[in-house]
Amino acid sequence: MLPLSGRPDQIYMGPIRAGRTEPSTGRSPLLFWVLAGSGRVRAGSAVHEIPAGELLWIPAGVRYAMETDSNSVAFPILLPPSDGVTDGPATVTRLRVPPGWEDRLIHEFVHNLGYLRGDAAKPASLFEMIAQADDGSTSLPRLPHSREAFEIAHALLRTPGTDDTEGQFAKRAGISTRTLQRYFVEETGLTFTRWRLRARITASLEYLKQEREISWIANEVGFETGSGFTRAFRAQVGESPSDYRRRALSGPSGRSTRTDDDQALVRMLAESRQPGESAPPIPANATWPRVNGAHVAVWVYRGQARVDVAHRSWELRTGEAMILPAGVRNTVTVPSGSLLLPLGFRASNGSTVSADALETVQFSPDDELALLHTFVAAYTPLRPRGHDSTAVFDIIATGPLAQTVSNTSPADSIATRLAATIAVRPADPRTLEEWAQEFGTDAARLRREFRTETGTTYPQWRSLSRMTQARTQLQLGIAPGTVSRNLGYAHPPAFSRAFRTAHGISPQRFQSQSVERALWLRSVPRAAEPSTRVPHIH
Repeated sequence: MLPLSGRPDQIYMGPIRAGRTEPSTGRSPLLFWVLAGSGRVRAGSAVHEIPAGELLWIPAGVRYAMETDSNSVAFPILLPPSDGVTDGPATVTRLRVPPGWEDRLIHEFVHNLGYLRGDAAKPASLFEMIAQADDGSTSLPRLPHSREAFEIAHALLRTPGTDDTEGQFAKRAGISTRTLQRYFVEETGLTFTRWRLRARITASLEYLKQEREISWIANEVGFETGSGFTRAFRAQVGESPSDYRRRALSGPSGRSTRTDDDQALVRMLAESRQPGESAPPIPANATWPRVNGAHVAVWVYRGQARVDVAHRSWELRTGEAMILPAGVRNTVTVPSGSLLLPLGFRASNGSTVSADALETVQFSPDDELALLHTFVAAYTPLRPRGHDSTAVFDIIATGPLAQTVSNTSPADSIATRLAATIAVRPADPRTLEEWAQEFGTDAARLRREFRTETGTTYPQWRSLSRMTQARTQLQLGIAPGTVSRNLGYAHPPAFSRAFRTAHGISPQRFQSQSVERALWLRSVPRAAEPSTRVPHIH
């Protein structure tokens, strides 16, 4: 399971470096959200300093440039175009991110990268949901209403420092872990992990007002270290525990004492459940079945995900990462409340990586911020100078797999040569039998070898490869009619039918949602690839 030497918490991700973008004028609205640390946006002639826990709405047509400080993580969430309708405020607007919205915002960022099925949130609706939920408070999380989940939530509020696992709570309540997860997402808008984190942070507020030591508070509410508690507190509340304490003790309310009255605590929770306070739950999602033009590293940030590569399947959990190899059929399925993120990539040399060579790597929770920073830098222009998108990839691709993907000489397998040829010349109409004659081999042998190495039949692989390249070319702004010719379709209507069958939307609609995002991706320095210039995981 862990092909690295040493424990997973010994992986050193390196420092989080400051990042910046060049000035640009967006044709779509943008949300600049700071998860940790601090950043700033120059919009027009004004400079906006954005601390952790806040975001800036930048309407379409405004010229802006973004920066982040060292040890900071920010997400520039590029929203879909407005289709001529005025969406959201017409001026630059600042908002505080309500507690519990972090994972939902990361989901919106992920979805707007375009590798998941379905539409992203409309700009106005996303902005309005955040604005309505933003009351500037650090209120207690909603209680679930089902009996089992309510009792578990109550126990967590009474003893926030317990180290009992999700599975242990579920077993005592007589339900499965999956059912417990579903109850929390559906009834509170938060995953169990995020709900527990918010309950712990809320419990710490009273201790801070009592002027307890930070290390004591951290242990009391369930954190292993004071630094870990401080990072989580800043991400949740928007300021450090010390700053919160100074502000709370200087206010009119003065010191506060904690009550142990469980009924009062439950009543307070019930009364704090206001409509719109919690973020909408993260929906289940999936990628389209595809054949990547590059090897891509993926990581489960929250929850779980199923990864299918050729004939093998993996059930990944939080913190686990693996490689999706180029040239091989793969699909990723993500259940509700979960997030899977692409971390980095490496150009393919034309060789096919066997699914049997794939391994998983487990990252520590301490690596989360550095991995999120790497994710943003790989897929947006907001990145440090000289950022290397292959660095994390090389941590995950270990053992025999590392030798395969880093080898500059392609393998001489006939099936591999055929896959590489079609990737470069997708319009070539020859059948597998004709290719067998071209390569001087038996058609039946080539058919078996091709299926073994790519995980699918030649016609299915060719169709998936065409659709993968169609998405990339449409994102680059190439007209659908030209894409149709580039990929070898007899005429544009045939291409449109095939694209709609595979994606549920027309090539024109897909392109309208994707062009500006592609401009971002084209501005990110990348290694050259034989089959595509943009190594998406589409």
